[in-house]
Amino acid sequence: MVLQDDALAYLLNFLCGLESEAAGSAARSPLRIGYTADPVEMERYDLVFVPSGFFTSGSYGSKESLPRFRLPEIEGIPFLFGSNRVERKGETLIVHADLPASAFCFLSRYEEFCHPEMRDLHGRFNARWSLLSANGFLSKPLVDEYTGLIKRLLQETGRKMPANGSSLSKLWLTHDVDAPFYCQGLRSFAREALKGKGLGTALRLAMRNPESDPYYTFQYFFDMDSFAASRCPFPVESIYFLKGGGGSVYDKPVYGLASEKMRHLLWAIRERGARIGLHGSYSSGKTGQVLKEKACLERAIGENVTLFRQHYLRSCEPCGFNSLEKAGIRDDFTMGYPDAAGFRLGTCRPVRWIDPACGRLSNLWLHPLAIMDNTLFQESYMGLSFAEAEEYCLRLVEQVRIHGGELCLLWHNNNVSVQDYPENPVPWIRLLYSVLIDCLCGSDR
Repeated sequence: MVLQDDALAYLLNFLCGLESEAAGSAARSPLRIGYTADPVEMERYDLVFVPSGFFTSGSYGSKESLPRFRLPEIEGIPFLFGSNRVERKGETLIVHADLPASAFCFLSRYEEFCHPEMRDLHGRFNARWSLLSANGFLSKPLVDEYTGLIKRLLQETGRKMPANGSSLSKLWLTHDVDAPFYCQGLRSFAREALKGKGLGTALRLAMRNPESDPYYTFQYFFDMDSFAASRCPFPVESIYFLKGGGGSVYDKPVYGLASEKMRHLLWAIRERGARIGLHGSYSSGKTGQVLKEKACLERAIGENVTLFRQHYLRSCEPCGFNSLEKAGIRDDFTMGYPDAAGFRLGTCRPVRWIDPACGRLSNLWLHPLAIMDNTLFQESYMGLSFAEAEEYCLRLVEQVRIHGGELCLLWHNNNVSVQDYPENPVPWIRLLYSVLIDCLCGSDR
């Protein structure tokens, strides 16, 4: 497989931290970057990465193409291919570590492409199988570490490189609306009645005002997200991902967007200046279902939908990403591991997806999901206590700050209820969200 020219140019610029100045063309970059082993060609560049043969190997696309030994390092930073030799010939800095191929493996999700058999019950590639986790770098954005290394090496040659920001470039406060209400309507009435609560009690629960429902915690998010937007020294944007369909048992509860209560919620979200994205159903990644669900949500809100996150963080590559692109989705927020918080893509910067099957540069932007509430407290995932979760999350936040990246949080409305009901998960999830917002804003309230 050979990377297409625009994909290679984009990858090299992203790796050197120049992607904002050169969205796909190396000619636009202030730094001449090469990817060659030809000594004559090397003289044309300021910086050269020597290919390891990864892209041209006959084993490309197979599990045999991935490293299965202790990884080499430069300044304590592991990489997948090549050697740790760095030399200078004339004005050219030559790096024999194949950092482009190493970065490609993480940014394109190549290792998942090579291991289709490694999936959990829900068809997901989990953190515990990843190269990042195996080498202790899941809690550090390894590709961004490459970028920092390259900048240091170039600065030693006297070249001026743009410094990393000392703050986040953006904060995404995202909320998946899996279940907007705990008990509303006839189905909820039947469910509560079957639980033995009595017809009268079940009817009162199902017909009460939505604002008194334990899952209707949106005002809390409106207030916290508004506080963050007004106090944080960087851009803050809120997104609510809503379902547009789904027929799997894992999609339940299925809610209609045309009901009066849902129309009121949609109005409230937009009234607060938040954006609305599609929460793709359990099966939307493998079928053309995403187009139908997108159209359903667009009818309900009266505007085009370009933001997406798949239910259960399922994502079936590469066909799933291709389907999103064809459906007009521009930004995907699914890219986090369900079982461990961290940097699934090896970066905390938004990145255009490169198809590992053909080397094509996509117009689909992937936004790394660093922290999801369920990941932290569920026993089948990290199973942390409040103190452990707070410490771990703050370490991730600090990594994003160091590299000047985006921080994306995912908190569910049904996880932050303060009311006493059987399905209430852990009470500290609401507190942790407040703690993180206060920390990000520099508030001591």
